[in-house]
Amino acid sequence: MTEKNVKPISPNKKTPADATPFDREQLRFFLSGGDLAATLSEFNPSLAWLPYLSEMKLIQSERQLIAWIERNFADVDAVRDVVANIHFFGRDTADFLEHRLIAQSANLPTLLVKSWPLIIRHMRTAKAGFAQNEWFEIAPQLTRGDYSAPLLERLANALRPKLKVGKRFSWDGGTEDEVPERPSDLMAIDYEVEDGVQSDDVLAAWPKNAEPEIDETFLDQLTTAISGALADATDAGVEAADGYSMSDTDVPSVERHPQNEYHSGFQTIVRVIAEVWTGLAAKSSGKALAVAERWRDSPFRLIRRLAMFAFADPVIPADVAADFLIDVPLGELFLTNSSVEAYRLIRARWSDFPPEKQQQILLRICEGPPRSWFQESADVDRQIDRTRYELLSDMVRDGVDIGPQAGKLLAEIRERWPQWKPMPAERAGFHIWHESGDSELSDDTDKLKDIADGELVAEARKIAATADFMAGDSWHSLCLSDPDRALRGLDAAARNGDWPKAYWEQLLWSGNDYREGETEQKIAERLLQWPTDSFGTIATAASSWLKGHAKTLSDALLWPLWDRIADATLIETPEAEDA
Repeated sequence: MTEKNVKPISPNKKTPADATPFDREQLRFFLSGGDLAATLSEFNPSLAWLPYLSEMKLIQSERQLIAWIERNFADVDAVRDVVANIHFFGRDTADFLEHRLIAQSANLPTLLVKSWPLIIRHMRTAKAGFAQNEWFEIAPQLTRGDYSAPLLERLANALRPKLKVGKRFSWDGGTEDEVPERPSDLMAIDYEVEDGVQSDDVLAAWPKNAEPEIDETFLDQLTTAISGALADATDAGVEAADGYSMSDTDVPSVERHPQNEYHSGFQTIVRVIAEVWTGLAAKSSGKALAVAERWRDSPFRLIRRLAMFAFADPVIPADVAADFLIDVPLGELFLTNSSVEAYRLIRARWSDFPPEKQQQILLRICEGPPRSWFQESADVDRQIDRTRYELLSDMVRDGVDIGPQAGKLLAEIRERWPQWKPMPAERAGFHIWHESGDSELSDDTDKLKDIADGELVAEARKIAATADFMAGDSWHSLCLSDPDRALRGLDAAARNGDWPKAYWEQLLWSGNDYREGETEQKIAERLLQWPTDSFGTIATAASSWLKGHAKTLSDALLWPLWDRIADATLIETPEAEDA
């Protein structure tokens, strides 16, 4: 192979998985000399080759990849390949690509016009975002009594969840045969708070005796920040007015609750908002009401959840709270995690509501959630019955007189579905419930009982994707009841390049003892093998797990994992990317 007039990889974009050893050596030969950027753009191999080019030590700078990416703006697979290797890129690439994308956008499909800007935004912030930890600069100033508007705006922005993109894994293990319609069909889209800022840290530093005006100013800044993040997530297609979306996953409950444990994203800023508002309500009911009424009128469901949380407080006039339940979109009384706040508000304020408003609310409950909120393939009538049954049953259990019409409806539902039993009081309103022990796990784990270890992750995804609103979490139950088997499922997925962050977190946080001696070692080994570009997303859970196993791990695993976690808390990008 001495002639450079033979093209290396054919225009059909052969990927590394399809390539022969000859193809690999041919590609190395053609790219090893001359101008790498120009050669990549000319021959245009699949962008899936990017990590292999890095292994071959051919890439000296991310700028060498810009023209190659630009040439593939119209290729859906290029989006998948770039997000799978997003850690290679930073602000320099983002700036060049943004300019060149604008020039091509008129000729690109809408899906790609929406997808590439998300990737460029991640590139622009991912590396720069870890240059400094905003919270640790802000905290001392709060301690010194600096509550100036610029500092509060800076703190609110530090708490605002920011866009993160990465490789998308579907439950069936691939996306090649799917017809993508949204950016989320091509990539994983998350919103996370930078630097791992925790709500408890912020609340511990926030002055309990702050003047009401300071609380109100901070709440205004926080509301602006979360509204901006929700608008951004809506535009990205991962937040919506109806149906489960990112904010539901991130925020099980606005109120402090054990179900919030281990959740991040929007959870952090929501918890800060809720606690600061509660403090304001104790100081100035008028200012607290004004803030809550602004939340009530928000176009975003998560902010209306904050209003529902606030209206449960007795400082809010009963008429205002009742009118909210009469006017709020009907589905939010029953579906998504808004129902957690709806149940709480009804329990807390029902006896305060005027009888005529109670009747209006009961009529809405009897109507049930809109049929449009359910998937077409779902058993809609059964689902509507179930949601009305749960809410009415909880009201009756709480001693509420639901009246003859609602009482008749509840009796009819019980007759149609005699096997149903209401959720326990502590679970009422929650559609997903994570147990901390072994109780009530059998129904959920039975769904994975006969599944081969190698198919556990795929099957758990399938169950989650088709689960009823009231269904439990099969994977979490498995992590609690049989963490050894959960690890075997994750190990099999990892061998296929699948590293589901949420499933790993549930295993690492589960805290139950292992029955098999090799499980602990295998978890440590897999954490050391975790892809560099995304290890920072799992570092917090890995750190907690390591603390519980530091005394029993061998030094050969303990210290390398210790170092890797420590490094990830400082920077989430791989070392020497552009060396």
